[in-house]
Amino acid sequence: MAAALPFLLFFLSVMTLSLASVNIDCGTSLPGIDNNNLKWVGDKDFITSGESATVSSTTVEKSLTTLRYFPTGDSNCYSNIPVTKGGKVLVRTMFYYGNYDGKSSTPSFNVVFEGKHRGTLSISSAFEPYLLELIFSPASGETSVCFVRTSSSSNPFVSSIEVVDLDDGMYNELGPGEGLFYQQRRAYGATEFLRSDLQGRFWLPSDINILVTGLPSTAVSIDTSGASNKPPESVLRNSWTAEGLSLVDPTLPLKEVPVYLAMYFSDPVQPSLRSFNIFFGGKQVSKSPVAPVFGKVTQVVVRDVVASSSTPLTFWSTASALLPPMINAAELYVISSGGSSKGGTGGSNEVSPGGSTNGKSSKLPIIIGVVSAVAFVLVAYVFIAIILANRRKVRLQALAMPTSSTVANMGTGASTLSTQQMENDSNQPTNESDMGEIDDLIGMNQSYVAQ
Repeated sequence: MAAALPFLLFFLSVMTLSLASVNIDCGTSLPGIDNNNLKWVGDKDFITSGESATVSSTTVEKSLTTLRYFPTGDSNCYSNIPVTKGGKVLVRTMFYYGNYDGKSSTPSFNVVFEGKHRGTLSISSAFEPYLLELIFSPASGETSVCFVRTSSSSNPFVSSIEVVDLDDGMYNELGPGEGLFYQQRRAYGATEFLRSDLQGRFWLPSDINILVTGLPSTAVSIDTSGASNKPPESVLRNSWTAEGLSLVDPTLPLKEVPVYLAMYFSDPVQPSLRSFNIFFGGKQVSKSPVAPVFGKVTQVVVRDVVASSSTPLTFWSTASALLPPMINAAELYVISSGGSSKGGTGGSNEVSPGGSTNGKSSKLPIIIGVVSAVAFVLVAYVFIAIILANRRKVRLQALAMPTSSTVANMGTGASTLSTQQMENDSNQPTNESDMGEIDDLIGMNQSYVAQ
């Protein structure tokens, strides 16, 4: 889960104005307005540690030409970032290394949002911007973003932090304490980066694919009020269509992770003669057939499912359909359950790519082992005491033969104690990694593509 998302430089030159609570230009103390009329503030009110640096570039936004890096400390945090308590917020952190330190050594480090949602940034190209983005419900009117060292040879850094308060009702399937780590946001059939989203979201164009047909909408306008996630009309203007349309994401981890998938459908032609079911990993996930409407949007959300790089998303027509399935846009996120991360330094449940665990190991297995050992000693002591007591009884009753029932009970008693101990051992809890802290994001040019 943690290759960060590289963006083409062209895309970053056309970032749009968003309804952000605050846009922080890291590494500078001065406010400013960029070429897209996006307002930025300096970072002096949010952090006191770290050093400022600049990068010479004429191909990226001005906010990415300054940065703050952290040569000391295991964890450095931006705090007191204003958000709306009880609502939902999108926090996007962006990184442009640009060889600012002259070392030509691309860094890797962790980013912790809200003190508990953890992602890992692994930069492979010095001159491509990267991002980590999370949607979550803040616990208070302020939030934090921490940058955590994972190697003595890598200094964490950040170029910008954008915060967007989302409208009421958006992503209302998000559970308490959960977060959504951005994977992809695709507009199928679009040929250019879509930047007209007032919610501050990036929508990437689809790859060229000869196996599908691209259809533009003939509707004069498209009503988006029926979709709680508020997709912009621009992403509904184009679509992909094909019978048995199948999409996969080859850059998801090999091991399955919990995902949130939102899909948007608006029939490009009238009358609407499509009806299809949606299958994810071979399992039908649509409660009823999807029948897109011309001039309106239909939203379908799938969550509480797991997916990997080999999990297909497939659309199959029903018997009554006269036209093949289609899709306009989709959003894919990995669900973070938000494991504990004290002080922004991370807890013991960090998940690395492939699902293996990093960081401090849990003490639970040690505790179970000690308890089991003590229990075994106590059982053995009781067993021996029973044997000695019965032998003493036999000696005291020298004139009488021990009954078969006495011998049987002794054996049965020992067997019962031993069986109970094995059952107790088998019922001890095991230590499972919390899948809430996500470290992998997908490369921009490798999202859902048709098989």
